[in-house]
Amino acid sequence: MKTFQFALALLLALAAAPIMGCGGDDNDNNTNVPSDKPGELTRSIKSDKARVDSKISDADLKAFVKGQYDLNYDILRKSGDEIAKNNAMISTYSIQTALAMAWAGAAGETASEMQKALNYGDHAHEALNKLDKTIMALNREAHDDEMYYSDPIEIKTSNNLYLSPEYTWSKDWLDALAVNYGAGITEMNFAADPEKARVYINKVVSDDTHERIQDLIPPQSITAETKSVITNAIYFRAPWSGEVSKKQDKLDFNKSDGSKIQVDALVDAGHFLYINEKDFQAVVMSLREDAFEVMFILPDEGKFDSVMASMNGEKILGIFDSLTRDSDIHLTFPMYEFTTELSLNKVLNTLGMVKAFSTAADFSKMTEEPNNLLISDVVHKSFIGVDEKGIEAAAATAVLVQPGSADIPEEPIDLILNRPFMFIIYETQTRTPLFVGHVMDPTAK
Repeated sequence: MKTFQFALALLLALAAAPIMGCGGDDNDNNTNVPSDKPGELTRSIKSDKARVDSKISDADLKAFVKGQYDLNYDILRKSGDEIAKNNAMISTYSIQTALAMAWAGAAGETASEMQKALNYGDHAHEALNKLDKTIMALNREAHDDEMYYSDPIEIKTSNNLYLSPEYTWSKDWLDALAVNYGAGITEMNFAADPEKARVYINKVVSDDTHERIQDLIPPQSITAETKSVITNAIYFRAPWSGEVSKKQDKLDFNKSDGSKIQVDALVDAGHFLYINEKDFQAVVMSLREDAFEVMFILPDEGKFDSVMASMNGEKILGIFDSLTRDSDIHLTFPMYEFTTELSLNKVLNTLGMVKAFSTAADFSKMTEEPNNLLISDVVHKSFIGVDEKGIEAAAATAVLVQPGSADIPEEPIDLILNRPFMFIIYETQTRTPLFVGHVMDPTAK
């Protein structure tokens, strides 16, 4: 049976007495605790705030999801030739979640710039809480059916904060994170041993993502000046709804530069959601119980750049609304595996998030006393692998913050993804995008 596996982690580190609490006993997103926890560096913090159920309206939630697609394609388009000309995958689901926890502690123009650049709208915390709980309800632990245990959906998200004792962290900020994100809180003395703290947090992220994200925080990224690290991680595994097999012979794949390569490929046949639009075709493959789906978008020959330039939330939601359910498709698509590493500082600046990276940053709502915190770096790393056994993906984002100085066809359709194409992995009910990317060369790692 074909499976999907995804792992995602996002980290926010702040470098800027005791901690004032939040996070409640109902923190359903708490992380695993590694066996080699550095006891002399850390102290778990009990809290009195439980996570709540979001009361966001359907209209507001739909608007937020549209903004997620807008942000995904903005980042992909604005990240330069390295991303545009090569395989790439990102997850703004993770990016938005971790940065939303920082945004909750921002004020003034810093907060308004982050809100606009990250497409938060007026209900970001409620939307992210609702989407996370919707996705988590699809995990195998929420079902007793034996089918789910023999070939289950596995999905886990976790949010964690590691806070230095050097500041009196704002109770209002921490409570907001507990109520909306179920974030686990750990006091960590970064100054005592920055490297040991880095290794520990990386181990937590690795454990939470089934070891698909390792060494998220590079050496020397955590220093004695680090005051907080916020992490978000997601792991996802789900089987296909039908059988997918490996193609007996190689597939000729036409690259954008005109060259041709032979690649291993997968085949499937049946009735799929499908649309044939001007300049592109799109097809949807379902996963277990249609809980999650994957959309492949195949631009016409020579149209990849123009189709990519047209993609945004309105376009994607329009595709969803126009898909025809009973299209008979013979689908062939390549096997591929690649890693994307991307610094988001420049693209976030381009999108209007400027002050958060400068000495003019205002994260005053994070602490009880004045601070000079700013974001020093935002790094995103992802992995995806597609073969006859399944699809596995992982992504991680690091945000480092420190004190300032930083139609229905009548005949079956042969749809062959033999040239650059795009893909979206999303949750079906809300259409929340978990991963968005494109394949330019299935053989490139």
